[in-house]
Amino acid sequence: AQLDDAQTAVQQADAALVGADAQIAAAQANIGVLQAQRAESASTLASLQLSHDKALRDLSFTVLKAPYDGIVGNRSVEQGDLVSPGQKLAVIVPMDKLYIVANFKETQLARLVPGEKVRISVDATDGQDFEGTVSSLAPASGAVFSLLPPENATGNFTKVVQRVPVRIDVPADALKSGKLRAGLSVVVAVDSRTAPSGSASVAASN
Repeated sequence: AQLDDAQTAVQQADAALVGADAQIAAAQANIGVLQAQRAESASTLASLQLSHDKALRDLSFTVLKAPYDGIVGNRSVEQGDLVSPGQKLAVIVPMDKLYIVANFKETQLARLVPGEKVRISVDATDGQDFEGTVSSLAPASGAVFSLLPPENATGNFTKVVQRVPVRIDVPADALKSGKLRAGLSVVVAVDSRTAPSGSASVAASN
């Protein structure tokens, strides 16, 4: 009886061993499937990442960033329009970099030097004047840079008073008011002992 019991126990152990081997084989096969699924998922993730990066890049192409701050004016395109490389889309005026170009007579330049303070009057500021600073004087008169510079005929000694462009910096507080615009006409006044008033216009620099 004991021998029969021992044989039965051996048979049961053998059966359990076979079952364990089968489970191990199934687990190993499942590992292979999982590894294949993992590789497939990694490939799918890489493909999705590429699509995501491409979408971000394409989106960035729809945004045009100006190299400086300013106000958009004279826009020539509308939302949804197709544009081409080099096409003019709009004009940006850098409101924090406005300056004044005043055309002074050559007889007014004797004591007009960079750094000199000038009084500026603009109609757009409701009569409120502000103080500017002479930044630089042009190296030649405006006539020299005109499209058709005047030429005096030989023997013509008539003296014509020329005007020289003078650049004047606008103070920061005047720019912050937001009332100045590029192209406005202003009146620039300097010390009457050196020169009378001169006409000027507001320009923009980038």
